[in-house]
Amino acid sequence: MTHARQGRAATLLVIAALLVSTVGDEVAMVALALRGADRTGLTSVVSAQMLAGLVPGIALGGPIGRIVDRFRADAVLGVTLALECLVAAAAAAVADGAVLLIATMLLLGAWGAVAQTCVMALVPRLFPAADVQLRVNSLMESVRNAGYIIGPLLVGLLTAHGGTGLALAVDAGTFAFALLAVPVISRWLVMAARERAGAAGRAEAPAAETAEAVTEGTEPAGKTEGGLRVGLALLWAGAQRRATLATIVVTVAATSVVNVLLPFFADDIPGGTAAYGVLLATWSVGLVLGPFTLRGGLSRQPTAVVAVGAAAIIGLSYLVTGAYPVVPLMLAAFLCGGMANAVQNVALRTHVMADCPPDVRGRVGAAYGATLQTSVAVGFALAGLAPADWARWGILTGGGVAFLAGSIGWFRIRAVAPSPAPAEGASVAAGQVPEGGTP
Repeated sequence: MTHARQGRAATLLVIAALLVSTVGDEVAMVALALRGADRTGLTSVVSAQMLAGLVPGIALGGPIGRIVDRFRADAVLGVTLALECLVAAAAAAVADGAVLLIATMLLLGAWGAVAQTCVMALVPRLFPAADVQLRVNSLMESVRNAGYIIGPLLVGLLTAHGGTGLALAVDAGTFAFALLAVPVISRWLVMAARERAGAAGRAEAPAAETAEAVTEGTEPAGKTEGGLRVGLALLWAGAQRRATLATIVVTVAATSVVNVLLPFFADDIPGGTAAYGVLLATWSVGLVLGPFTLRGGLSRQPTAVVAVGAAAIIGLSYLVTGAYPVVPLMLAAFLCGGMANAVQNVALRTHVMADCPPDVRGRVGAAYGATLQTSVAVGFALAGLAPADWARWGILTGGGVAFLAGSIGWFRIRAVAPSPAPAEGASVAAGQVPEGGTP
């Protein structure tokens, strides 16, 4: 098998593993929520489960980043998937009471945060070219979002035939399947290191490069100090990076308010809850289709500009939904909003990791995840202050704030974005030149 074919086969296996593990994440979340509702009958338990899945990515950002930078990211990913498999299998057998259900979500949330950070650290190593990273991130986003659609449907089917125990057992199997991709990733890293050595005129020392590939990402303890503080400092370094992230933080918080209020808005739209379900499905379809628009002229735009422009479109979609609650128009708005949501995720992730030094990718990735999850949590908390009968006004406000912040951010980032083309060989995102001090 040629090197190109091996690379394609490895890519397909990794993408399949990502899809299956994403389905597993959704199966776990939905099945545990259903079990919590069934076994306890308390909304507070289900609410606590959801928060337990969110909190680890925020609270443990520092340790997670240090672990991914200190050890081999592929090895950490393998251990994490194995632990997720064990937790899901144990939950299927013994997680019945409120404490065990919440603890299960807490553990799965923690391991999930580690796995996401590993993926962010591995993609730039597996695909060093910035334009390739953008394409790979686009494909991964579509695959991940397809998993979000398949997961809940699979839970419904499994629960109907074997209860939540069967769903959680299948969930454990998805993590076991994802483990198959880890040896392939490890071998791929070795091949990538040899290829870099050949390009640098050092192909005569493959053994040394193999050792480098195995140990790359394993830094001395002194180089992994600082944790989340260092990750945040690097994440927010540079005028363009600060303008981009500040805009995203505001828009994510504003649209998170909308996400909480939308179920209360369902009674005010034609079709009620049925229409609400169709709207959510339409947004999910947009999430799958969105990354495919990152081709042609759009792919050549600075990723910061694309991310912030997409954030403005998300706000506009919610603004239109609140202002004109007519089903056909809302469906169009949700399709565009879902596509923009996926584009924002891809462009922002590529922007953050494109010029990030290899020895801090774990900490920057963990800081990135903690920042976004904190924004979501702030939005959820703010939504709790709005009365249920003010849902429409809350949606208009949240959508308006996101659209205004995204539009202002778009003009601001275009103003600070450097115009000269990047020097040949520079490690930057497509059309983007690194600023002084930007990781």
